[in-house]
Amino acid sequence: MMNFYDEIRNRYGNVKRARGFYLYTEKNIRLLDMYLDGGMSILGRRENQAPLIFKQSIDKGLNAFLPSSGDYRLKKALNSLFPEHPHFYLLSEWSKAFSFLEIENNKTALDSYIMENTWKPFLPSSENLKKKKVFFVNPPFCTSIKIAVSKDDLPILSCAVSAAEKEVLAKAFFDLIRLINLRELENRLSDEELINSARGKNKKQQLAKNIKSYKRVTELCSHFWNMEGPYLFSKLNEEKYECFFKAALDSHILLSPDFTIPSILPKIRVYTELENFLKTQTQNVRIK
Repeated sequence: MMNFYDEIRNRYGNVKRARGFYLYTEKNIRLLDMYLDGGMSILGRRENQAPLIFKQSIDKGLNAFLPSSGDYRLKKALNSLFPEHPHFYLLSEWSKAFSFLEIENNKTALDSYIMENTWKPFLPSSENLKKKKVFFVNPPFCTSIKIAVSKDDLPILSCAVSAAEKEVLAKAFFDLIRLINLRELENRLSDEELINSARGKNKKQQLAKNIKSYKRVTELCSHFWNMEGPYLFSKLNEEKYECFFKAALDSHILLSPDFTIPSILPKIRVYTELENFLKTQTQNVRIK
């Protein structure tokens, strides 16, 4: 993976704040974030109450490893998402659950183990993992904690996690569940029905513009990525992808710095920066 910290710093300085799907740097540059911490920030930053819950928990002194309502709430959230996998484990290392995964014998790479057995929200192919006895879950909050869910009780001990982090993970998963339900409802509606569901003339007009902008950018994205849900899997080879990543960053867009990790197309109002960048790239990049 490229050292994207240096790539950002050298161009724009440090990131001083983040909101929604944008990063704001010391040189007053706004970056469209399509990396989103490898998908852990897929809900956006400061777009839900999870960060507030974290702050409130710290203020209450729950930064220690103590029993709290977070234990119950996290279990409830995960059981709601994965009702056939009632057992969950919080891990500091992926390797602690490897022996319980159902992996093809010819798979030897660590990255393959993780990628093929990690459930990601809004990724249709991830739903196949629910047929397995054990799999990993990509949390909808930026954390170093790894999560595994299982149909059966396993001889695995969860690592120590602060009460505050359990509270925030629980809240993030509940936010995710709500968004999944909303997306499923939207997907059942035609564009016309979706526009008509908006209240007020101005909101209807804005939503119509949003839909048109999204369709234009997905068409452009299809030249460079295979799209599955909001996930963008590169069509470029690894060497060309590095140049593509740097060109995107020059255009104020942060893609996934890791060739093996998909970028994410966030739901935003307009995609002006991304559209302009991709239009330019269609003239400059040849896809093998």
